Amino acid sequence: MSWLVAHDILPHWTASTPPALRSSDWLGGEASRSQFTIYDGLGEMGTVWTEYLVDERSIRRDDLVWIDRLPVDLAPVRIGVESMFTGDGVLDEFTVRLETTGSGRASARLHGERFHSDFSFTFESGPIEQAFKIPLVEGGLVSGAFHPFGVLSDLRVGQRWRMQVVNPIAMLTGVGDQFIPMLVEVTGEERISTTDGSVNCLVVESPNAKAWVDARGIVQAQEMTLPVVGRMRIVRESVFDETAQSAARNYQSPPTRRERRP
Repeated sequence: MSWLVAHDILPHWTASTPPALRSSDWLGGEASRSQFTIYDGLGEMGTVWTEYLVDERSIRRDDLVWIDRLPVDLAPVRIGVESMFTGDGVLDEFTVRLETTGSGRASARLHGERFHSDFSFTFESGPIEQAFKIPLVEGGLVSGAFHPFGVLSDLRVGQRWRMQVVNPIAMLTGVGDQFIPMLVEVTGEERISTTDGSVNCLVVESPNAKAWVDARGIVQAQEMTLPVVGRMRIVRESVFDETAQSAARNYQSPPTRRERRP
């Protein structure tokens, strides 16, 4: 019984609110826009471009995800994720838009708004429209599965929080859960190799995700496991390729990392 309390019950009791997004830590710095390459067991499978826009009252995070290859015949897939935070760094609205031109051509939209005790969501795909709620106690932070962790400031070892990760592939295929609840913990420190050299990072973990966060709060690498897709590794690049981002916005396949090399 003591083992059960320590390993299964106590972590949920001691989970705190998710780290607030603090713009003062990185506003005007390199973290305001980042590019990531997504890998699976077969190699490169896609790219993520992330930008933060800040004003006096809010913080907006825009993720543009381009997936070239999937185990199911849906690729290429373009995913847009818009996250709106209050001036205090608390997630207030969350929207995911998906489009694909594969043989199973489809599109979908998920929009959520924060209320006093829950997130209220609306899901639309073709003739289907559904409304549902997720209590804030099950996760006050929502993110997309192809880039689950954004800027994370003021972390400390032992810190825990709950969050929900949206699985876009489940939105299109119906395979797996659209929402993946995660209890996340900062478990320790590791030194990893990045495009800018070797960096000391805090490690953020859950059973199906892991991230390496440097002292500035910038996520240098992260991993996520999804049904159908399997284990992905998302690695931060040293450059932000606006031409490739523009191509993805216009639904044109951007060059892969290998093709971008001089």
